[in-house]
Amino acid sequence: MSQKTEADIIILGVGTCGEDLSLRLLGAGIDVIGIEAGLIGGECPYWACIPSKVMVQAAAAVQEARRAAPMTGNPEIKPDWAPVAARLRWITGAWNDSTAVKRYAERGGTMIKGRGRLTGPRTVSVAGRTYSARRGIVIAVGSKPLIPRIEGIDTIDYWTTHDIMKAEALPSSMTVIGGGAAGCELGQVMA
Repeated sequence: MSQKTEADIIILGVGTCGEDLSLRLLGAGIDVIGIEAGLIGGECPYWACIPSKVMVQAAAAVQEARRAAPMTGNPEIKPDWAPVAARLRWITGAWNDSTAVKRYAERGGTMIKGRGRLTGPRTVSVAGRTYSARRGIVIAVGSKPLIPRIEGIDTIDYWTTHDIMKAEALPSSMTVIGGGAAGCELGQVMA
């Protein structure tokens, strides 16, 4: 069976917003081709919003147990990252989006995995193959971790949110750069 190369709408970037828009359009009977170089759903389900809440929940449980000491004696609390790491792997499907790809196809969408490039007013090229949109192209390419321009950063073993979410063990100390939602949550968890 040949792969579809034309649809009403092409969604270039099927991260959080692109996936939601795609599924809404498909639900309205509009033919969609989604093009995604990374994981469908983007940063939120794999590297930020959802897994960070798992980490925050674990840190909150440790803190709550520590608050019990004045009331119940001295409970021994020794945080262990291994169960958190295992839960992160489970909650993200081990950073595998095959379930999301299947859901996309079940809703009637065509998913193209790869980096798309606009080649005309209604065409996108992915790995040398051209895809055409009858009605239009939506650009929803999203984000990825930004490495700050700090002299010498290229000489150290720094982590991004992707690295910490996949970590099997934690470093003995950490400095978090960035005060956005993910940076604040990670700083809170590590503290």
